[in-house]
Amino acid sequence: RHGFAAAMAALLADFNAYLDRPGADPRRDLVGYVQVPLWLSEEELAEMGGRMRDLLVAKAGNRPEPGRRLYLFSPILFRIEESPPLSPGP
Repeated sequence: RHGFAAAMAALLADFNAYLDRPGADPRRDLVGYVQVPLWLSEEELAEMGGRMRDLLVAKAGNRPEPGRRLYLFSPILFRIEESPPLSPGP
């Protein structure tokens, strides 16, 4: 719990530092935040994690060059409730 709170505090500090920079423009810079509840099996979650990892690895080696900006991508994933009991079929 304390580690997560520290990570959230660091993320908030990074975001505030961004907002405090001259010329910060969240709309232009495509700043975004989204919460999407998803019902996933362990297999589906592993598949999704693998696909996200593949996307990130493909871009992680990018170097600075004209037209590129440095972005911070901070996904957070946790369960929000227990799975409901399955009702018997008809």
